[in-house]
Amino acid sequence: MAFRTTALLVAALPALLFAASPTPLSISPSLSSPVGLTSGSAMGCVALDWWPETKCDYGTCAWGNSSFINLDLTLPGVTSALNSLGSSGPFYLRLGGSLCDFTRYDFPGSTETCVPFSEPTNATRIGFELGTGCLHHARWDELVSTCDSTPNCELIFGLNALIGRKNSTCAAEIDCLFNYTDNACCTSWSGDWDPSNARTLLEYAHDNNQDVYGFELGNELTGDSGIEAHLTPSEYADTFCVLKSMIDEIYADVPAGSRPKVITPDNNFEAEWYGEFLALTYEASCAPDVITWHQYLLGAGVDDAAPSKAMDPAVLDQQIKNGANVLSTVTDNTPEGETPPEIWVGEAGGAYNSGRRGTTDCYRSSFWYMDGFGILAQNGHRTFCRQTLIGGNYGLLNTTTHEPNPDFYALLLWQKLMGSAVLASPVTAGDNDAHYLRSYAHCTAGDDTKVSVLLLNLSPDQAFDVTVEGGFVKREDYWMTATDMESQSVMLNGETLVMPEGGNVVLDPKEVDGDDVDVVTVQPETYGFHVFQLPDGQVCGEQ
Repeated sequence: MAFRTTALLVAALPALLFAASPTPLSISPSLSSPVGLTSGSAMGCVALDWWPETKCDYGTCAWGNSSFINLDLTLPGVTSALNSLGSSGPFYLRLGGSLCDFTRYDFPGSTETCVPFSEPTNATRIGFELGTGCLHHARWDELVSTCDSTPNCELIFGLNALIGRKNSTCAAEIDCLFNYTDNACCTSWSGDWDPSNARTLLEYAHDNNQDVYGFELGNELTGDSGIEAHLTPSEYADTFCVLKSMIDEIYADVPAGSRPKVITPDNNFEAEWYGEFLALTYEASCAPDVITWHQYLLGAGVDDAAPSKAMDPAVLDQQIKNGANVLSTVTDNTPEGETPPEIWVGEAGGAYNSGRRGTTDCYRSSFWYMDGFGILAQNGHRTFCRQTLIGGNYGLLNTTTHEPNPDFYALLLWQKLMGSAVLASPVTAGDNDAHYLRSYAHCTAGDDTKVSVLLLNLSPDQAFDVTVEGGFVKREDYWMTATDMESQSVMLNGETLVMPEGGNVVLDPKEVDGDDVDVVTVQPETYGFHVFQLPDGQVCGEQ
């Protein structure tokens, strides 16, 4: 077929070296019966973290000046990236991370000492001294202004949930950074949260008419998988209810539905803990607006298996079980008649401890990333926050050059094409290789006469001829390829993508019509978004 020949020519793929005949598969998107919704028209969310340049992992210091307290927000690469994200669809800018529970805020009315981050230490699990790190209100104004001036940007901020609590004091020789499992003092806390420092920030934002979409309460402090603390459901629920009440008080002049959302608990998922927490907050009439959980599917950044995990169907399929488990836990613990909180992945960067070079900063990374979007959207998740926009080895932008890594363009395409209505798109085939082909479908963003289908081929050597059933009349292709899996540049339909300084990335498709519309040939280790035009009179998602 003519299109298949064209696709092979423009792809510029290593896969051209393989001679294996494509395996025939078919998918049938559920055009009239969506299985879920994402937030707005997108899953997009990107994070800026607190980490100072002295944050190092495995002998590598990958953060530079990317902390949101010192990042130059006027850098052309940063401003172009934010504007491109906003032009592609609504997105959230999350300011948070592990150090949010260590820091203080220098705002009018605060009585807290606000000092810079300490030098690295082994006295805490996070690696810096408690009570260090300072957000000045002038810097907060700059961050708010940056989001305000970016199209479709909504700001989220993580509040300190440990302030006021007392931690057990470990002996000076105790190494909490690397030997916390043998020393309960490293993660033992008592007492109640002191909301006074958070109040100064909330009142400042309210009194200055600053738009904040939501406030998160703490970062990875709960249950057995908490880092600096292991707060119980009742301890955390009590704190959460205080915060929600405080927001309702400060924003009493704002309609309830327009007040900042309260987002929680930003932790690795533990079903029993989450279920008990939700039950307690519903009983106390202070249930969260958004439930979040964190995930690093590829394990530690130091793991030599991380690159292979990023392309392993068995590893990526864990997301199916994870997503379903989170969804059922939230729905089962929401009382009858109540609307369940939205479910978000509040933080995910592939590999934890700052990511891994050659895995989370290159073309290979886009496969676990986009596969996670597709699976979790089908399992009731509305948003997926990427760690990070810039910083570490998992940033969407290179920390040194500020140039986009391949995942940045993957996110832009998802934002641009995959609308809020999620469709089932099962792969039909009896071949054992079928699990390498991942298929996800949504009604197209902004155009309900079209269907957008994401196809990812994880196989290193097997191509697929995918028949997409639906009687479509034409198609637009957005093929994403690279010269190799570790490439930090990526090609769209054979053309290398670059970020225009001061402008927005242009993402133009290749048009296909005629006899080849319904069959897409997906070469090994490639992925693409394909937008199908429905016949006249048909509307996507209309039952």
